[in-house]
Amino acid sequence: METRIFENTREGIKSAATLIRSGETVIFPTETVYGLGANALDSLAVKKIFTAKGRPSDNPLIVHIADFSEAEEFVENIPHTAKLLAEKFCPGPITMILKKKACIPAEVSAGLDTVGIRIPENKIARDFLKECGVPVAAPSANISGRPSPTNFEHVFEDMNGRVAGIIKGENSRVGVESTVIDLTSDIPTVLRPGGISVEELSEVLGDVLVSSELKDDGIPKAPGMKYKHYSPKGQTFILKGNVTDVAGFLEKRSKVNSVSVLVFDEFIEYMPKGINVISLGGKDDPKSAANRLFDALRECDALGVREIYAPEIPEQGLWRAVKNRLYKAAAARIIDAKSAKSVLFVCTGNTCRSAMAEGIFNISHKNAVAISAGLFVNQSSAEENAVKAAAELGTDIKNHIPRQLTPELIENSDIVLTMTDSHKKSLVGFENVITISGFVGEEKDVKDPYGGDMEVYRSCAREIKELIEKIKL
Repeated sequence: METRIFENTREGIKSAATLIRSGETVIFPTETVYGLGANALDSLAVKKIFTAKGRPSDNPLIVHIADFSEAEEFVENIPHTAKLLAEKFCPGPITMILKKKACIPAEVSAGLDTVGIRIPENKIARDFLKECGVPVAAPSANISGRPSPTNFEHVFEDMNGRVAGIIKGENSRVGVESTVIDLTSDIPTVLRPGGISVEELSEVLGDVLVSSELKDDGIPKAPGMKYKHYSPKGQTFILKGNVTDVAGFLEKRSKVNSVSVLVFDEFIEYMPKGINVISLGGKDDPKSAANRLFDALRECDALGVREIYAPEIPEQGLWRAVKNRLYKAAAARIIDAKSAKSVLFVCTGNTCRSAMAEGIFNISHKNAVAISAGLFVNQSSAEENAVKAAAELGTDIKNHIPRQLTPELIENSDIVLTMTDSHKKSLVGFENVITISGFVGEEKDVKDPYGGDMEVYRSCAREIKELIEKIKL
């Protein structure tokens, strides 16, 4: 698909709006992040959003309109709470969940009887929506699971060739998505923290709850509640501890892997050499952190680092939104800089067993970080069946790059776990080497699935997972 680029001119916006009315997809800037839009009343057009993003169809979309007065066309009723919020915060980074009318297709609401309504503040977005003349359903304009885009360059990187058009605008002012608040419950409930804080909402509404729970049927009521989000390619962790322990841990990790750290400005001078330091702004400046966050995660991708570490984040005000995005990027993996262990998995070629072990271990929420290596590496990626088997167990190793085992990797790891006894024997002289089964009190080799069918890889992955679950550190 050829993607047309539209400048922020009247003619450009009119041309982009024509694409929307003809059932195509157009990306447009907002104050939060760039949105990938389609006519919210056209189910076929909406399906193109999910195809372009690779987004699960049970993840609801937000409907964008130019003015709050239009909301009554698409929702059953507008409660007093919605009117209060609209008066205070609209246009702006807030989405209100309301009971939808039948004109909103099931594809937009993921089959729910509710829909999210938002009036963006960004002038380009509002001019575009007015020109469209129809409500525009839009999630963030990125490949599903990737960090949301806050500038044109990142949008183009992800979506060129996937959508009909992109309106080129300025960088997003807020930098994290809108606050989503459910106004259909007895007490207004924040489903996703964002650019409007819970405290600000409480000043207007009184009691406000905060929820991250799914409905009983597993369908999320708002975007970002169910699936892995905002993830860069490198393994991402929340690193807790004082600055001395953090610096010591990072220095150790830099000896075995390429590392980036997201850090507040006040602590940059304490970070060790040899790692990529990326600023989140001042420790008392949540606006800066929100604005920089997604760009920082994408910068880690541009650097090609394998490990990314981020600081603990407070749980109040706009910080809550920053924490929500960052902890989702890290899949809630939190490690203690003072006591965390470094684990090295070893097999023959680092394309199957040890690669799967690394991925499975790093989602196990143990206080440790794993890498992997091979005795004889001659391939540039993990085996396709290994990637599939790992994915079935909830871990993504498609970006894995096999690495050659070196004495330095062994010496700078606390524990080295081999797949077989012969692997261990080939590393004689190193005291920290043991088979993965021996480490948990068993005696067996994890056999190489290389060349086998998919079921052989599944069986191997399950065996590795069972052994990892028994590991005590």
